[in-house]
Amino acid sequence: MDVYIKKITDFYEEKKKVIHIAAGAFVVVLGLVLVYFMYYVPQRQQKAAEAIFKAERYFDMDSLQLALNGDGINPSLLEVIDEYGNTKVGNRAKYMAGICYLQLDQPDEAIRYLKKARLRDKLVSVQALGAIGDAYMEKNDIDNAIKYYKKAATKHQNDLFTPVFLWKLGNVYEMQGKWKEALPCFETLHQEYTQSFEAMDAEKRIAFLKGKIGK
Repeated sequence: MDVYIKKITDFYEEKKKVIHIAAGAFVVVLGLVLVYFMYYVPQRQQKAAEAIFKAERYFDMDSLQLALNGDGINPSLLEVIDEYGNTKVGNRAKYMAGICYLQLDQPDEAIRYLKKARLRDKLVSVQALGAIGDAYMEKNDIDNAIKYYKKAATKHQNDLFTPVFLWKLGNVYEMQGKWKEALPCFETLHQEYTQSFEAMDAEKRIAFLKGKIGK
């Protein structure tokens, strides 16, 4: 044991200058990290929240052009994204910009902004996936529409949005004549989301699809 202690002591004596420099550097880096997360990030979030306030109100009022491009006085969603895109507020602005573009019949821009949004809210993240599916449908890109409707129908399953995207997914499969793929969508609606609006005609759709499949 004494031999090991002596080796450690000798190593420290030989390398203590390097060790002290490394320890000092670690303390400096740790301090910078703490300052960044405790002061800089919260201040950026606060400024972003103030900047987006009016654009978000326009979005809620369906004043899409004003939300996207501003009113000449207050920052627009696009300006908030440019300035605060890496914040939580900035990601919310990307989502809202994507929805605006979707409703303005600009699916490519909608897809671009919705895919860039990093959303922590589970329900909003599901809505974003479904909206990407809608944008691909508008482009008549059926394969990608199915891909994103499927993601929206299976991610963070909930009574509010899961039935919507199950219904859309089932409809797209039906449009393609993919009866076997469509059937589970309507069966799930009928069995698990019976209180949803989308489940109202699920039983009829199931009977129709089973007839097509020959069950």
